[in-house]
This record gives sequence, structure tokens and C-alpha cells, in this order.
Amino acid sequence: MFLMKKYTLFVCLFVLSLMTFSQNNRSDFERVNSFFDSVNLEIKKQLIAVVFNEMTTQRKFNGIVLVAKDTQMVYQNYKGYADYSTKQALNYYSQYEVASISKQFTAVAILKLYQEKKLLLTDTVGKFLADFPYQGITISQLLCHRSGLPDYLSFSKKYHEDIFFKFDNDSLLRMMIKHKPKPLSNPNAKFSYSNTGYAVLALIVEAVSGMHFSDFLQENIFAPANMTNTFLYGKGAFRQGGYTIGHRSGYKVYQRDFMSAVLGDKAVFTTAEDLFLWNKCLYTNTILDDTTLQLAFTAKNTDQSIAHNYGYGWRLSLDELGNPLIYHGGLWNGNNTLFVRRLCDKSCVIILSNVFNRSFGGRGDQIMAILNAL
Repeated sequence: MFLMKKYTLFVCLFVLSLMTFSQNNRSDFERVNSFFDSVNLEIKKQLIAVVFNEMTTQRKFNGIVLVAKDTQMVYQNYKGYADYSTKQALNYYSQYEVASISKQFTAVAILKLYQEKKLLLTDTVGKFLADFPYQGITISQLLCHRSGLPDYLSFSKKYHEDIFFKFDNDSLLRMMIKHKPKPLSNPNAKFSYSNTGYAVLALIVEAVSGMHFSDFLQENIFAPANMTNTFLYGKGAFRQGGYTIGHRSGYKVYQRDFMSAVLGDKAVFTTAEDLFLWNKCLYTNTILDDTTLQLAFTAKNTDQSIAHNYGYGWRLSLDELGNPLIYHGGLWNGNNTLFVRRLCDKSCVIILSNVFNRSFGGRGDQIMAILNAL
């Protein structure tokens, strides 16, 4: 609060100083304006630091926060342990399992194949997976969670006979073909968040491209975005000192179960810096052109409000000023993550934690509000 009062006083003094300049003295005006911008940014950094300190001291946040504006990094800080049992410290290059943030990469993979005219979004799953047991489900419905498919996180335990046996996307498809778990609804009847849908999308990427899903992401997304510290579970290596372990709220290690190797809905490991590079890459048309990318950022659920909607691989909302927000959170194996983008000023907030304790609820909005300040 004291910092905000100082900030308000500075703005008033700055406005008064501008009044002393002649309209013709443009160079002086620009110099003072540049000075104000730099001080403005520094104060915003300090305000974000206050938020970070509150998260770590009051809410026991364990992880990293990265904030950018105009695609330039504004703030980055971390605190805590990669492994509480050994007290291995986190660092800027720690690699986190980002859970459902992974879905955006699956969506972009599909959209790249669409852009290359190798599939249509209106194609049904059966066109690519011949024995798929559910009829009439389109790729578009999978992308925006309107397929009606039941969630494998719920039904797979019932049918998986040996939890110690490898369970992957192919195993999941065989399970669905054999047992055909009851769908939640008819296709396109309603929004129903489905991890199963994104696992199926990964299989479609493989069927169309002829590549393993992890190889397709590496070649067509991670490499072009210069994401050198990003890989999928079981399909890459941690850099030295980069490994993080997911923990429960009591800092106990979260034991992996047999579903961890299913790709498409989760399973991407990455760093805050790589996600920052990904954020910048999305503005460059390196992977998708603007028209195709906008498909991902357009609300697809007419039965939901614009402030609580879903595109392709991204949730959609509004900030306090009504500006569109494109975001996704994630929760898996003790990892809790958030990635928020605001296109109007190219701001983003990345929060990655390997301890599940809800320590950063609402912080994305709070940081965006700081970036909004004059």
C-alpha cells in the first residue's frame, strides 16, 4: 500500500512536470516520457515482488513465477525445493511437469496438420482410427471438449488389470474398443472437460503424420520455438539440476500411477523460460499463421459465457478491464501450474509449482491488474 501511494504521488509530479514543457519541445517530452516508463516498470516489478513474497511466506508457494509484457520479461523469481526429501533446491532451469498446459501443444499440432491440409476439423475420429467405438465425434469437438467421451482418469482403473504394466495411448484405445465405457453425452451436446479427448487427438496426430507424438512435437513445435528444455514424459532427458518431483500439500512425494505415460492431455515437462519462448513464438507465425491460430483463441461453446469459455487447447476469460485472456491451468502428480496470456499488450504470467497447496489462487489476475496500472 505504501508503494502504491508513492507511485500515485510520482504520477502527479510527473504530470505537473509535463505541463512545463512547450509543445514544440518534443525531444524533452520524449526523454521525460521514457524516464517515466522506466520508473513505471520498476514500480510494477516491485509490486509483483510483493505478490511473490506473499505467496512464498503466507501461502508456502514452492516454484517459479515469470511475468512478461510486450514479449519482454518483466519479472522472474523462484523459491523452494525440487525434491523436499533431499532438499535439492529449485533453480531458473528447473523442469516442471505442466499437466494440462500440455493441451495447447496438442491443439497446435492438430492445427498445423489442418493448416497443411492433411485433415479437416470436421473429420470424424473414425476416419483416422478405424476401430474407434464412438460414432460421430469430430476433431473440433475433441479440441473444445464437446465430444461426450468419458474421462479415462475415472474409468481406466476399472479395466486396467495390472497397474504396473505400461499404459499408454495405444493401451487406452484398446481399452476403449474392448469395453466401450459409457459416454457422458452425445457429441456436441454440451461442454464436458475431457482428458480422453486429448489423448485421442495425440493418436490422430500419429496416424496422420506417421510420427510418434513426442517426435512430432519436438520437430514441429519445440524446436522451432527454441524450447531446448522441453520434452514429454518418458521421451526426453532432464538437464543437470533440472529434475523436479511433484509433492502433496504436506510436502510428501506424489507417487506416480500407471496413467502417467498417456500423452496429449498432459505429460509435457518444461521450464518457465521455455514457456516464455513459446509465448513469444506464438506472435511470429513460425508454426501457425494468424488465421489458423485464431481458431484456438475463439470461443467454441455457445452455451457458456465469453468470460468462461474454451477454444482449442485454451480456456478463455476476461480481465478486470474486459480484455480477453487466453489461459490454462494444470494439476497432475503434485504439480500445479498456470499460464495466462493477454494479446492486447502481449502480457503473460507463468506460474509453475511442484507442490500442490493452492498457494497461487487468484494471483494471475492480481499480477495482470498490476500490469494494467498507469
